[in-house]
Amino acid sequence: MWNLLVVEDETIVRLGLRYMLNWDELEITWKAEAANGHEALKVLAREEIHIVMTDIRMPGMDGLELARRIKEQYPSVQIIFFSSFEDFPYVKEAVRIGVVDYLHKPTMAAEEITAALRKASDTLEQLHQEAVPQVPGYSDKDRDQFLQSMLGAEEQPVENWMEEWQRYGLESLYGEGYRLAILRMADNEGIEPQAALARFMSFRYFLEEYTSREWGGILLSRENKELVWLLPQKVSVDEAGAGAAMQSDLDQLAQGLHKMLGIRMTYTCSGIHRTAAELPEAYRSAAEREPASGGRLSGIIRLATAYIDEHLLEEVTLARTAEAIHVSVSHLSRQFLKETGQHFNEYMTAKKMLLARRLLRESNRKVYEVAEELGYANPHYFSKLFKDDTGLTPLEFRNQ
Repeated sequence: MWNLLVVEDETIVRLGLRYMLNWDELEITWKAEAANGHEALKVLAREEIHIVMTDIRMPGMDGLELARRIKEQYPSVQIIFFSSFEDFPYVKEAVRIGVVDYLHKPTMAAEEITAALRKASDTLEQLHQEAVPQVPGYSDKDRDQFLQSMLGAEEQPVENWMEEWQRYGLESLYGEGYRLAILRMADNEGIEPQAALARFMSFRYFLEEYTSREWGGILLSRENKELVWLLPQKVSVDEAGAGAAMQSDLDQLAQGLHKMLGIRMTYTCSGIHRTAAELPEAYRSAAEREPASGGRLSGIIRLATAYIDEHLLEEVTLARTAEAIHVSVSHLSRQFLKETGQHFNEYMTAKKMLLARRLLRESNRKVYEVAEELGYANPHYFSKLFKDDTGLTPLEFRNQ
């Protein structure tokens, strides 16, 4: 059952809506009511709410501002607007925020409301199915430590492993099989430890964005030297074809990594495995294979990108970078474009936009706060750069 909160300042409208539908048939619980946005936020803070139906025009905090705050604090909550006002700007803003539906209050019928609620329920069900199961008392950190211990194991305490594998919800994620890939940077030799660590963190953030978040699975960091990606894999598919498809995806990933961050990646992959007990074998088989590589950057560009990684939140310029690595500005500019395919400022912007994605996903900071942290005094300019990079505004990205 999904819990519903209805936000409407007119009591008669709330009563009419409550008795208009068969909520048990919809598998929705009418959990709470609120007369305005401020009351609604208090309800959300104390109750588990999955769907919010709210009027747009209300005294104090209106429905649009309420929706923005809900999406910032409770991004999985589904929102349905209803209003007496048909002016397009409200509809356009509602779509931008990411609401499920927009209903015209004077004419909305039971069938229309039911369709909107079923749409919200379907979205919640999909989100629930896609999420990696979380076990009470066990965090992602606990799960990752368990997987790390399995990777390097020589013996195979199968019964204990299967119990933990199931406890952390890994059976439902990898029940049909999995493939393991080891991902490493190819250009970290000869760089100071602190700069090398900064580069590895950029490498990791990029891959977190484009592997586990976009394609599924779990990404593990091992001693800040390599990343291990466990990707769900159906055993019913042709193994050779699936392996070629994964290699194609990794090649594409390596190209994007080089283009955006100037980092070259090497990788190796295992075959398809089916049980928890096979995880050490999957890791060893991948580690023993000859790595595929996208080539190497020159020492100058590796030093330049390492300097950028280490000082990204400072005022980094082409001139300062050139001075730090003891080359001329003109030579660094030409070499940077030649080897990375990007101008220096394009590379800097790509790095900052990647970090912006992480900050927007993993924190509740407002857009202007993220902009300031990345060195952009004008949040509108930052939003433009972000949309040019991702195709979405910062709020659309956070709310998707």
